[in-house]
Amino acid sequence: MPGPIVIVNDYESIKEYFVKQGEIFAGRPDLNMHSDLLGGAYGLIFNNNTWYKSQRRYALHVLRDFGLGRPILQDSIIDQANKMVKLIEEIKGEPFDLTPYFTTAVGNVIFQLVFGYVKEHNDKELQMLKHNQDVVLELYNSLIGGYYTEASKKNDESLDYLRKEIEIHKRTIHYESEPRDFIDAFLQEMKRREKEGNVAEFTDHQLLAAVYDLFGAGLDTTAITSRTFILYMLHYPEVQAKIQAELDDVFGREHQITMADQSRLPYLNATIQELQRIAVLGPLNIMHTVLEDVQMGKYKIPKGTIVIPQIPSVHLDEENYSDPERLIPERHIDENGAFVKDERIIPFSVGKRACLGESLARMEIFLFISNLLQKFEFRPEQPGKLPPFEYSRGLVRAPKPFKCYAIARK
Repeated sequence: MPGPIVIVNDYESIKEYFVKQGEIFAGRPDLNMHSDLLGGAYGLIFNNNTWYKSQRRYALHVLRDFGLGRPILQDSIIDQANKMVKLIEEIKGEPFDLTPYFTTAVGNVIFQLVFGYVKEHNDKELQMLKHNQDVVLELYNSLIGGYYTEASKKNDESLDYLRKEIEIHKRTIHYESEPRDFIDAFLQEMKRREKEGNVAEFTDHQLLAAVYDLFGAGLDTTAITSRTFILYMLHYPEVQAKIQAELDDVFGREHQITMADQSRLPYLNATIQELQRIAVLGPLNIMHTVLEDVQMGKYKIPKGTIVIPQIPSVHLDEENYSDPERLIPERHIDENGAFVKDERIIPFSVGKRACLGESLARMEIFLFISNLLQKFEFRPEQPGKLPPFEYSRGLVRAPKPFKCYAIARK
């Protein structure tokens, strides 16, 4: 990795450089491994081409048409939440690992948006995609050739699956009809541009990379955050009890919780925000590059320099948060009992390269967690022995697998 790297550790500086001067700091470095895995700097996350902005705008436009950030998408999420509740009820109080349940629920929301259909619980293809992604993310930073080769093989298996999905869409699409999903919409745009002689970046390669990024980013981060939330509830049963008391007081145990109910649950909102503060998914955030020479404080930073917004440093800053590694939802509750949004908590990053699925992820986390805690009390597998806070190494920081009880709240 050539040249110096600048790491930005405080919130005010991150806001200054990545928001106020966002256009300058919106570049991406040429990462050899990512380029090798996708055959170049394509997609929506690591794309460092001049047209990354138009692809990002297009993806947001299409996803909003399918409900991103709007109430109509919640029906799909609620359906997955209710299915997850029923599947957990069938376990009948035995200890279990939540990972495949969150994988199916979150994965199916993404499948619906991107592929136009959903999978059954423990579907082999969905689990294969999740497993392969775990391998790639864990080995992403490895400099050892054997590990790189293993990650590449798993990645190729996932790409082959995505290519087959795209080919199925090409055979079944009706170009004059409403698109069924993101792939249809992209193919229709490709066809329209072909007729105009202006294909530009709308290519098969970019479609494959965009689908890869949408599925990968959408599946892993939300599923990991949800699983981490339950891990913290095992360690902080008093917080879990307060959330459930709030749910009972406001709705009881039979009400179907929706996004319209969110403003009535200040303690739950505070706990989610506190969880996203303390359990940052990335040990290092995704790298940016500066697109022109720029002044950072007293330093002149040359064009092409890698700059990283170090979000964990912001979230765990002792000057802003006393005992920063302890989960304290009350940090985000005012004297009147209202939830207080903290702009310094930025789990989805900020600026021109902020996560484009933020609104979807926030909706999923709220609906999955609220509906699960309304129905179940989560307890450790072994009384008096809590699963440790142990995390995977790699691009994303995920809790090691753990089992727990989900006791039905009668």
